[in-house]
Amino acid sequence: MLVVIATARAQAGKEQQLGEVLKKFVAPTRNESGCIQYDLHVDNSDPAAFAFYERWVDEAALDAHLKTPHITAGFAAMASLVDGPATIGQYTLVE
Repeated sequence: MLVVIATARAQAGKEQQLGEVLKKFVAPTRNESGCIQYDLHVDNSDPAAFAFYERWVDEAALDAHLKTPHITAGFAAMASLVDGPATIGQYTLVE
């Protein structure tokens, strides 16, 4: 299993717009093959900071996800809304 923590920060005044773009990722992603969990969060003390907590069966499933039309279109829509680059960290469970 692969865990992903992805973050994005909205430009000042664009928090709601970025949140709307990111929300559009959730439903279609949860229906993707290989997706175990896909949740969007916003920081309780900083409404500009968003994070996804994701669990995938393997890296191939994540790679396929990153090539889907809803993600590629969403990344394009995010470009004018984010303050700096988004981060995508990949983690493996330590047992």
